[in-house]
Amino acid sequence: MASEFAQFVESCLARRASRHPDRLALADTGGARLDGRGLYEQARAVARSLPAQNGAPPLFLLPTANGVEKVVLWLGAWMAGAAVLNIDMDYLPADTVRALLATARPSGMLALGSAGADCLPLAQASGAAAMPAGTVLVNCTSGTTGMPKLVYQSAAALRHNGEVSARLMGLDEGEPCLEVRGLNWYSAQILSLMPFLSAGTQLHVAPGFSASKLAGWLDEREIRFMPMVPSMVRIMLGVAPALPAALARYSCSSSELAADLWQRAEAVWRVPLINLYGSSELGWICGSDEAARRVGRVGFPIDGVHVTVGQGAEGTAGQPGRILVRSPHAALATRSVGDDFLYPGGDAVDTQDLGVFDPTGRLALSGRADDMILRGGVNIHPGDVERHVEREPGVRQAVAFGVDDATYGAVVGCAFTGAPGVQADDLAIRLATQLPAAWQPVYWWKLDSIPLGANGKISRRELRRRLTESLPPPLAPRSAHRSATARPAPPCVHSGAGPGGDDKAG
Repeated sequence: MASEFAQFVESCLARRASRHPDRLALADTGGARLDGRGLYEQARAVARSLPAQNGAPPLFLLPTANGVEKVVLWLGAWMAGAAVLNIDMDYLPADTVRALLATARPSGMLALGSAGADCLPLAQASGAAAMPAGTVLVNCTSGTTGMPKLVYQSAAALRHNGEVSARLMGLDEGEPCLEVRGLNWYSAQILSLMPFLSAGTQLHVAPGFSASKLAGWLDEREIRFMPMVPSMVRIMLGVAPALPAALARYSCSSSELAADLWQRAEAVWRVPLINLYGSSELGWICGSDEAARRVGRVGFPIDGVHVTVGQGAEGTAGQPGRILVRSPHAALATRSVGDDFLYPGGDAVDTQDLGVFDPTGRLALSGRADDMILRGGVNIHPGDVERHVEREPGVRQAVAFGVDDATYGAVVGCAFTGAPGVQADDLAIRLATQLPAAWQPVYWWKLDSIPLGANGKISRRELRRRLTESLPPPLAPRSAHRSATARPAPPCVHSGAGPGGDDKAG
């Protein structure tokens, strides 16, 4: 007998096929397209081709790449009562992928065949996958704070978080939506895939974020809604003075969004931005719809979610503190490589995020506690430094992080992108009068671009590792007439060549 969730998925697709059989339902930027009838028929063929269940539901690994094929396999596996596993095998290191697969133990990887789905075998430990009862989805975290964890999601949590997305974004049946982030990540799943399924939106997917192509995708497909993350907003503000008229709103989530970046985006594009806050383990934590949004705030706690803020770093009321959350819509469990399942208990979860409630009850984020730079007993949050650097004329994006130091324990390093005339020594001189001495970056890197992960986020840990593998020694003061790549740095300012890259995520 099919599970309740399998019946739900089939009913959503059958309803679409019945109401709008010839209307476009699903498309990718590679040219693949399915109408309502075609989507239902292909997903049903996948479900029928999968082996019958005898006992616990199987777990199938899905292809990494965004596209029509991935979504069809996904929905077909759910219709068959199976669980799906998402691991971004293009983004994560190969040894990390192997470790995650050995822990999750999927039955195989699905590929679209002529008669449904083919299940390709994987070299891994034998035995059925161990999963908490009721698991329908297994994701892994991005690994930006260490080794990724596997996150086991229930149908109830998935449906709830998707319904929250549809409600706060005001998504309607048939409304064209674009997802440029990897569907392997939970935020993309509950902002794009679940509203596509339950609300009946029209879903367009791209292989990844591209600043040079995004405006064209939005325009030619008359997209009404798309999710973004702060790094995408920064990049697009540098290349797009306007967004296509069809775009009615967009969301921003996954990391802290600075208030001045939000204000600049709305002033330039005149398209409403709706900020959200959540995590893979907890689902949506806070949010607002378009009418209730406030710049610099992620909104009110979602109904049923209990959010508190601990004392600030200085123990002062009203200062940012750790955000603690209890949610009935959390994941069933998490599992680290080599460890047992970790089930949520009755205690509040420490998100490792910092924030503060304003007098209206809206939450403002202040960054990650584990990003904090401790310099000689002074706590410095990278976001505070980045905001000052990004206010300088010609700077497009800045990422600050701690660099080990024998004297202070850590000092500030800063990577940035900007116009050709913007140089590190000039920034250092100007910021010397604006920032406390401890906050001033000691190491600078000017990059062609800041590399993004497949989820559109920046990994400070990875960027720091790549840039600090070999630090330059202190150099003599710079002269004013030589180029930044040829001239030495002023005292306490180091320069280095960092990784280049394009504007694509992943």
